[in-house]
Amino acid sequence: MIGKLWKFTLFFLLCLAIALLFNLPIQQVLPHVRLPDTVQLTAVDGTIVKGKAREIRVNEFPFRDVEYRYQPSCIPLLKVCYRIDYRKGSLRVAYDLLNGDTEMNHLRIAYDAGEVAPYVANLPVNPTGRIELQVDDMSIVSGRPTAVAGKLVWRDMGIDNDGVRVNIGDYELVFDGNPQAYDFKLNDLGATLDVDGEGKVSSDGQYQVDIRILTDPNLESHVRSVLNLTAKKAGPNNYRIEQRGRLPANIRRQIFP
Repeated sequence: MIGKLWKFTLFFLLCLAIALLFNLPIQQVLPHVRLPDTVQLTAVDGTIVKGKAREIRVNEFPFRDVEYRYQPSCIPLLKVCYRIDYRKGSLRVAYDLLNGDTEMNHLRIAYDAGEVAPYVANLPVNPTGRIELQVDDMSIVSGRPTAVAGKLVWRDMGIDNDGVRVNIGDYELVFDGNPQAYDFKLNDLGATLDVDGEGKVSSDGQYQVDIRILTDPNLESHVRSVLNLTAKKAGPNNYRIEQRGRLPANIRRQIFP
């Protein structure tokens, strides 16, 4: 009888400990989580199981109306996993309980180009279209990104020049990087311009770009005029953009925080 009572008491205490843990306020946990210096949280409320935040800023870029929910599938891996949803996307975060490292994947963000433009200094034109960022995998060690892979899709890419709008279609930038450098490849997605290019940018801001562009003979005159200003003609209906230089400091800090 005493043995059964003892087992029941242990089971009850274990259930109580789990219940208390799952209802632990998230504010008591956050000080022990090593977030990157570029991440700021505002008005976080809830428990370690689920909750919300008014805003999360990454490199000063805001993610608003954030909701998070714990995913128990990572327990056998000794990781704490969450699905995070926000106004314009979602992602999955896994926190390693043994070494404190963080993994992020399935990150999705979608914004109008005009909403992103204020965060890029000295833009000579007003961009139009919709920008979609997809990060397939990102590793964060000691609060700093160590590897990242994904793609950036610009749908209905164009500019608005004093009310004259130019739309040249959808384009994709596939990237793969680490704290020292990013490699990227540019492709069109059945757009007005047939584009094929690649490039690299290093942590000191040095970059190089080589883009080849094939155009239709009946390309609209205003689009061809823009190409003549920004690219070098390499043959009939062929253009090429080859550039080397150094990124402005504010943009470099966005890529290599």
